[in-house]
Amino acid sequence: GEAVVPVANCDVKEYNSNPKEQLPFKEFVEYWREYIGNGHRSSRGCLYLKDWHLSRSGLIPKILGSGIAFPEQDVYTTPVYFSSDWLNEYWDAVAVDDFRFVYMGPKG
Repeated sequence: GEAVVPVANCDVKEYNSNPKEQLPFKEFVEYWREYIGNGHRSSRGCLYLKDWHLSRSGLIPKILGSGIAFPEQDVYTTPVYFSSDWLNEYWDAVAVDDFRFVYMGPKG
C-alpha cells in the first residue's frame, strides 16, 4: 500500500493526453472504493492507475514476503495469447528499461 503509483485523471485533457499525479497505492485503492460507492462519481474525476512499472518498482519482495531480487518474481501469469514478448526480449537483454505496465481503475 505504500508504493507510489502514476495516476491519470481521465476527465481532464492536456495535449491529447491525461495529466498524471503520483499517489500512494493505498490512497488510489481508497479513492476507487469511494468512487464505486458514490455511483461511479467523484469530485476528483475518474482516476486511473496507468503505466506503473510494478516489476521494477522494488516492491515485489515486500508483496511476496521474500528478499529475492524483484525482477525475477512472477506476480502474475501472462495469458498464452500474449506470451510472445518481442519488446521485452530485447529490453531484458540490455537491462535498460521494460515495457511491462500495470493498468487499473474504475469503469467510466
